[in-house]
Amino acid sequence: MIDKNRRTLSHSLMLCLFCLFTTLVIQAATTYALYRSALSFQQAYIQHTVDNILLNIDVLRDNIKKRHAAKNQPVTDEEIRNEVEDILRSVFYEASNEDGSYVWINEVIDYAGGDNYARRLIHPNLRDTEGIWLSTKTPDAEGNLPYLTELEGVRDHGSLFYSYYFKDLGADTISQKLSYARLYPDYNWIVCMGIPYHAVWENIYTGSTKLKIIMLCGYLFSLFGIIATALYALRLYRQQHRLQQDELNILQHAIATDSLTQARSRHYGAERLKELFSIYHHNGSNTIIAMFDIDHFKTVNDTYGHDFGDIVLRDTVQQIKQNVRQEDCLIRWGGDEFILILSMMTHTELEHHLQRLNTCIRTHSFITPDGAKHPVTISLGATCFQKDDTSSDDVIKRVDHALYQAKKIRDTFCISDSF
Repeated sequence: MIDKNRRTLSHSLMLCLFCLFTTLVIQAATTYALYRSALSFQQAYIQHTVDNILLNIDVLRDNIKKRHAAKNQPVTDEEIRNEVEDILRSVFYEASNEDGSYVWINEVIDYAGGDNYARRLIHPNLRDTEGIWLSTKTPDAEGNLPYLTELEGVRDHGSLFYSYYFKDLGADTISQKLSYARLYPDYNWIVCMGIPYHAVWENIYTGSTKLKIIMLCGYLFSLFGIIATALYALRLYRQQHRLQQDELNILQHAIATDSLTQARSRHYGAERLKELFSIYHHNGSNTIIAMFDIDHFKTVNDTYGHDFGDIVLRDTVQQIKQNVRQEDCLIRWGGDEFILILSMMTHTELEHHLQRLNTCIRTHSFITPDGAKHPVTISLGATCFQKDDTSSDDVIKRVDHALYQAKKIRDTFCISDSF
């Protein structure tokens, strides 16, 4: 009996040891999986942040140019660059880095490397070092050459991930940092973002006390680890899905919108016309299709230049949008040619509507580069779907013909006989 109890106790102990070992293996695997997932997420996060900074630099440059152009104030590329630098410095200084991450910018002087190959431009964590010269020969705490690695990476590939050893902010401890760098070639700026590797661990694990608790609790915490992994993976999936959806929305907006005038693009317009044509053939719900272009637009470009031509296009679109209903759709079909998709109305109502569009352009002040007012007019043609149309191309041909008739007189409109 005693021997049997001993065997039972021995088997039970072995089972407990096996369970504990299994728990430790599961926990180790779970922890490693969490770490790899967290590391991948951090890599995606810092890359996405740096890429967005470069996109924002382009936006800032554009906005500065437009602001000065609106005030007729000349501005040099150097002045624009200095203003962009000041804005970025202010943003970086105010940014929170609770997870230990930080962003900085180095300005490359010599892509061949060596002493004084670059200048530290912005560094919120080391503000007193801004302006110092950098050398690719400078080693980190482990004797590696991070500046050389960074320079070669952006020079050969435009961007790279790399790591280096440096003191933690506000401490004497040295730790390994994960960093991503990308070159902004217009200004020879290397925009970088870094985060300590231990911050990745700290995001998923907070110390040895919890490790002891996990070891003592066995399967309960193994199960918790599996659930935590699943929830963390779900969180990563949702974050990645959200990023992809944002990028998709931006791409869809870019495809559907004309970048110069902010009218709808031809791609969007062609798809919309096909959709409306299909609706018309299914339930008879008709739509007015109007086409207009700017009279003597080639002369405008030849006389005042394409910059003023762009102003005419943008102002014309703005005036048309202000004089149509919110549900109406304005499409840039090509060059100075536009299509308007309007809700159905009577012939008389359409005449009044087109007259108003002619008037709003005719009476608008288009200011030339020398400050003079240049008269601009448009010609319009209009039609709607017909029963014998075989595709949306037929209505385009018909409205184009109506526009052609209006162009014989100019600053007027023509409604197709088949309306």
